[in-house]
Amino acid sequence: MVVVANCVEAFVREFFDQNPLSQLGIVIIKNGVAHRLTDLSGSPESHIKALGNNLECSGDSSLQNALDLVHGYLSQIPSYGHREVLVLYSALSTCDPGDIMESIKKCKDSKMRCSVVGLSAEIYICKHLCEETGGNYSVAIDESHFKDLLLEHCPPPPAIAEFAVASLVKMGFPQRGAEGVIAICACHKEVKIGGGYTCPRCKARVCELPTECHICGLTLVSSPHLARSYHHLFPVTPFEEVLSRTSSNDRLPRTCFGCQQFLPNPVN
Repeated sequence: MVVVANCVEAFVREFFDQNPLSQLGIVIIKNGVAHRLTDLSGSPESHIKALGNNLECSGDSSLQNALDLVHGYLSQIPSYGHREVLVLYSALSTCDPGDIMESIKKCKDSKMRCSVVGLSAEIYICKHLCEETGGNYSVAIDESHFKDLLLEHCPPPPAIAEFAVASLVKMGFPQRGAEGVIAICACHKEVKIGGGYTCPRCKARVCELPTECHICGLTLVSSPHLARSYHHLFPVTPFEEVLSRTSSNDRLPRTCFGCQQFLPNPVN
């Protein structure tokens, strides 16, 4: 479990580094019951802290209960958002209270993309879940392979034109509070000194960005968050190999246009 926790911690940090405007939640399965460990939020530290305090595992595993719980949360996501589920599954079976095929159908109808990373052996129901919802199924061989499989899910998936509905989203760009100022944090409902950010609409104080204002519901972000999310919409054009020319009047540049680093000539 310590190995899994360390790899998940690396995944959470890398996920928010590449998807600063996204939200993530953690659900654990113990004794045949799915428990919500953290709510959907954009705070990596809160997820890592909650995960570090819940490393024990016990009882049977119920994949159906987990899917039903996750479906209840992600079904409320707006149409312009992605509904992604990543399952880390170490059990060799699933003990379900009903028909898991109905739960898989609900996930498929709700446009939820479910992927599974197995920690033991390949299981048919996990593979069927991924095939039905358009996700990826893989089985980890060792610790380094497991970490690589997790990090593959960090980049955002391509948006399907059929489901990618354009929508305007109101956002606020709060200012950071002055040091030494005493204010009540709307996130934790506590009195804090200095730091934090002030919502431009209702003037409530929040601890970190990005988040949603707990008072007025306005999405609060910073300009670097938008810039880091924007580059996924327009990926860099693939590079083209340029062959060296022998003509002295048509020589290639000896430095890179972007970083000015020296470019060695492959042909003498």
